[in-house]
Amino acid sequence: MEMQQKPYEWMVKYTPQKEWIEEKGVLVWITEVLTSVGAGLFLVSLFLNNLVGMIAGYLIIVVLDIPLHLLDYGKPFRFWRTIVPFNTAWKTSWFSRGVTLTVIFSGVAFIQMCLTYWLPGTAIEIIFKVLAGISVFMVGIYSGFIMNYCRSIPFWNSALLPVLSIANSICDGFFLLMAIGLAGAQLSMATVTTAGLVLLIACTVLMFIYLWSQTYTSVTARESVLELIRGYIAPVFWIGVVILGMIIPLGILGYAYLAGASSTPLLVIAIVCRLLGTIALKYCLLKAGVYSPLIPTSTTTQ
Repeated sequence: MEMQQKPYEWMVKYTPQKEWIEEKGVLVWITEVLTSVGAGLFLVSLFLNNLVGMIAGYLIIVVLDIPLHLLDYGKPFRFWRTIVPFNTAWKTSWFSRGVTLTVIFSGVAFIQMCLTYWLPGTAIEIIFKVLAGISVFMVGIYSGFIMNYCRSIPFWNSALLPVLSIANSICDGFFLLMAIGLAGAQLSMATVTTAGLVLLIACTVLMFIYLWSQTYTSVTARESVLELIRGYIAPVFWIGVVILGMIIPLGILGYAYLAGASSTPLLVIAIVCRLLGTIALKYCLLKAGVYSPLIPTSTTTQ
């Protein structure tokens, strides 16, 4: 009896999207996380001229992220058909643009890192650093654009989503670079922790502005926000995103900044909590996406 009722309930009530978060869609969630941390780490390391961080960020994207993207394809060995100049889909599809940008980043960043190692400070190295920075920035922000472009999910239709995406990516980059510094890489831990604190504050403010603004965008977007803060996704949001991803790292980095010194065990806890928060945030954003009902809401909420 239950199986017979399901077809009639689809799109009659608020219908959660499943393609990007359930079954094979879990790959989308994982690649969203890898793109965020990989692009952020490479971009931050590029800015601070830390080659170890660049290599780590590059490997996260090329060795982990790209293969999982290919597994998500229906026919992975035909992925080249989505790349410029083999099609013109990039004019309208953020998916095609993302694949093309990732391929460009892979080539440009590899050349740039070779130049940074063998020809540091030369004009050609600076040129490729600029190109690598632009390409990795676009890789980090495009996941926000591809979600924003999905008009059927009102919760994602906000100009703030790409901004939130790249801001969190850069913040994740500082936390991962912090971990590399603790492992012994040559960098200023004071600079990295302070920048991580500032970015984390900015990301926290942006997150709550985004949720607040979405309650006024549409009834369906408001339903998504309510599911996040008091619905079935609420435990993941409050524990994973707010407590682990925001409050604990903010407390630890804030204490380190005010005290003028940092404790390695506490920084490790902050890094782990932030990464868990990023995983939870990506999950919540994808899971909270719902379709609007096809009939007036007033007739379906009784």
